[in-house]
Amino acid sequence: MKKYIGISIIAMGLGLTACDDFLDKLPDNRTEANTEEKIQKLLIAAYPTHDHMAFTEYASDNVDDMGENNPNTERFIDQLYNWEDLTETDNQDTESYWMDLYQCIETANMALEGIESMGGATTKTLKQAQAEALLCRAYAHFMLVNIFAQHYDANNATAPGVSYVTETEKELNPQYQRETVHQNYAHIEADIEAALPNVGDSYYTVPKYHFNRMAAYAFATRFYLYYEKYDKAIECANVVLGSNPGTVLRDWAVLATMPYGNPQQQPTTLHVIDPTLNCNLLLMTSYSKQGVYFGGYRTGTRYSHNSYIGKYETIGMQDGNTLTGLAAVWGGNYQSYAYQVKRYTGSMDKWSQWRMPYEFETTDPVAGIGYSHTVYSAFTTDEVLLNRAEAYILKKDYNSAITDLNTWMLNVQSASTKAKGFRLTTEYVKDFMNSIEYAYTQNYVKDRTGKVLKSKQNAKLDSVVTVGKDQGTVSSLKKHLNPKFSIDAEGSEQESLLQLVLAMRRYETMHEGKRWFDIKRWGIKIPRRLMDASSYPEKITDWLEVDDQRRAIQIPMKVRDAGYEPNPRTETRIGSGMEEMCIED
Repeated sequence: MKKYIGISIIAMGLGLTACDDFLDKLPDNRTEANTEEKIQKLLIAAYPTHDHMAFTEYASDNVDDMGENNPNTERFIDQLYNWEDLTETDNQDTESYWMDLYQCIETANMALEGIESMGGATTKTLKQAQAEALLCRAYAHFMLVNIFAQHYDANNATAPGVSYVTETEKELNPQYQRETVHQNYAHIEADIEAALPNVGDSYYTVPKYHFNRMAAYAFATRFYLYYEKYDKAIECANVVLGSNPGTVLRDWAVLATMPYGNPQQQPTTLHVIDPTLNCNLLLMTSYSKQGVYFGGYRTGTRYSHNSYIGKYETIGMQDGNTLTGLAAVWGGNYQSYAYQVKRYTGSMDKWSQWRMPYEFETTDPVAGIGYSHTVYSAFTTDEVLLNRAEAYILKKDYNSAITDLNTWMLNVQSASTKAKGFRLTTEYVKDFMNSIEYAYTQNYVKDRTGKVLKSKQNAKLDSVVTVGKDQGTVSSLKKHLNPKFSIDAEGSEQESLLQLVLAMRRYETMHEGKRWFDIKRWGIKIPRRLMDASSYPEKITDWLEVDDQRRAIQIPMKVRDAGYEPNPRTETRIGSGMEEMCIED
């Protein structure tokens, strides 16, 4: 059955008309793409100016609820955190991103049709422009299907995806069919394969804001990893990383030398998104407050990457004689990173790494209103390295994987830690991972002195979160994996290495919203935890189950109202008696 896709509520082309006028006329007043110069300029608009980072980061396990007494939130963020279907609007909401991506697709299709009208890609410039348009179209669809559908499952050919659009709109209110995820992936692959031979950098003024050659292969690496085509992922990653990956990774130590600026996150964040850095492959700008939500500001701190998560999952610390979090892998704590976390306490409990700048565009100086902006890196060499490591692990090429994991680990460590000469081995990773508990699986409750308060031998293992000084069994960087494809048993070499690469990528992409895709891909079950006044878990208010329908973020309301098929939902679970106390008397 065909349904409205909703993109026709945006007038297309370089000159955009008001959304309210979309029923009045066809979008036939577009700039005619009939010269190389016009096509090049047109493709500037084929990149999104909105982002997914807020709604995917707040949906992930990188945040906890610091309590209703914390006023630093918005209804919009409340809904994101609680996996609710959005009714609030914001420049970072799902509707803005959906519409923006389909507008990018329309622009890319316009460029492709313009090239065909000129007799095809007969010159070097047109070939590169055609490749860029195909990559923009593929990327927009890739983000749409991975956000608004369940993750790709090779054994489920009927799971609904999104509409893959390959032509410009030529009629009023066109209808589109919602394809399957399998069909979406096949189309994305076709566009990528057609683009890669011709992608280039020759006509870009600032290549890092376009799909240059390295960015194209980085995108292909991520896509083929998700598509379970690991040989292709490795092949594409090799193009990006070359023979000496360490020379193209981010120099984290430089960030540690940055002075506090005005605003306080500069110049650090401006260095992070510097287009001259080898690590930054594709930069994007967006209407976004991400630099505020996860920077040195109070806004958004009710749902925070707090000290509890920072200590015991994503970064690490020393708790008595116990090392926790990712840093425990190399025997360090949060101080063993080249670029250390910014730690805030009290009512602003958050552990933050300054990664995205915050800029405010004033549109009315008298009223003091305007738009928030940021710049972020959609693809980096560091992520490519970890994606290749994961592909190696899934192929059971553990020696190659360990080499990549060591390269990444040594790059993020401080010089003093590197001087110890510590190196990972497959045996060491297996032993380390088997020495710690899986998160959420402790079957008894402790107080903060470690005293067992009540036995939970008859309870579900994943129904209780332990609270206490010994936090290794409460929050852990190791979580049960439930992918739709087969991996070796828990505790095996393969599973242990997978746990490590997932923990590393979680740190690498912190605050960027990318952790959500690993939660979906790997079927990681996560809770919504309400923290007490001491920033320890007080109770669990909800779980995102392994096959939870909410893993496919809901189609935006306006698109559904226009007749587009929504994602299925069961009855809401929040406030329906499912709360679990973490401490019992």
